[in-house]
Amino acid sequence: MAHLAQVASEVRIGLKLLAASLFVVAILFIFFRGGEIAKNLFFPTPPAPPEEKFGKLPTITFPDQNPQDYEYRINTLTGRLPSFPEACKSYKNSLYCQMKVYKVKKREPSLVALKSAKDKLQVIGYTENESRMSEEEYQWTNPEGQTIRMNILTGNFKIFSNFLGESPGSLTGEAVRKEGAFELIERLLENLGLETEDLDQEISTLTYLKLENGALIKAQSLNEANFARLDLSQKNLDNHKIYYPGLTESLMHFVIRSGSNLTNVVDASFSHPIADSSNFSTYPIKTAEAAFEDLKQGNAHVIANDKNVKLIDIIDVSLGYYIGDETQQYFLPIVVFKGKEFTAYVQAVIQPR
Repeated sequence: MAHLAQVASEVRIGLKLLAASLFVVAILFIFFRGGEIAKNLFFPTPPAPPEEKFGKLPTITFPDQNPQDYEYRINTLTGRLPSFPEACKSYKNSLYCQMKVYKVKKREPSLVALKSAKDKLQVIGYTENESRMSEEEYQWTNPEGQTIRMNILTGNFKIFSNFLGESPGSLTGEAVRKEGAFELIERLLENLGLETEDLDQEISTLTYLKLENGALIKAQSLNEANFARLDLSQKNLDNHKIYYPGLTESLMHFVIRSGSNLTNVVDASFSHPIADSSNFSTYPIKTAEAAFEDLKQGNAHVIANDKNVKLIDIIDVSLGYYIGDETQQYFLPIVVFKGKEFTAYVQAVIQPR
């Protein structure tokens, strides 16, 4: 019994020592953590300056537009413009904002680029009437009279044919569903040895088209559709959406007729800039307020479905990346303003004076 009492006494002492140690550790944690909080509160660390290692960036060249006289009203859920917490840090009552700018990935020149292109095109049937259009561009035809013009260095291409002069029937086959159209085009691109990993089926769009008076117009339903147009979109870059000049009209679009063969792609334009994830630099960007002033001054690319509406309620403001054409060397940040049937892009990077 005396032995058991001694053990119980030693256990109680051990528990008391453990509790005291935990109490000391907690006090030290609170002291140092509290000191860190106080330091950040009264002596905050200034944000790291943007790197700007690419030097002065080019100004975004948006498509030409006729000037529009809009008035704008902030009508977001908060009633205010956002502070962009993912890109901005508050320091001494001011916001300091920056985003990554990515270089467009370049394909290395190859002495066998022409042979490689011909080998891949042979798989999909483009083997006839080879023509050299320039040092980098060649074109071929297939037995159905369709033509593909390809940049043998970048892999970008266009497909064209006389499909508007034909008498198409109702749309059937893979192009009826976006999933089927996406799989068909993915198969085409993979046969050509082109990257598809950054393409996003979910946000790509499928539009039904009908032939009327020798031109394609949007069909109201599948029942009256003769063709489908697939516009491919890329996955988000740094959790930000990638935007193109035509909003839902991508740099990678395909017109597809009925059927499941690759030759059912009767028209296409494929320009696929890819961000080099290892080659980027941070740059200062505008606050939402500064970008809104640019918008009001007309320094924006505006996409509006209803040209008669002159008072625009801005219901959402976000950051994104813009890529305009194959000559653009960088994925450049933009501020995106959205309203009802209205979208506007404002260049986000602050240009040095």
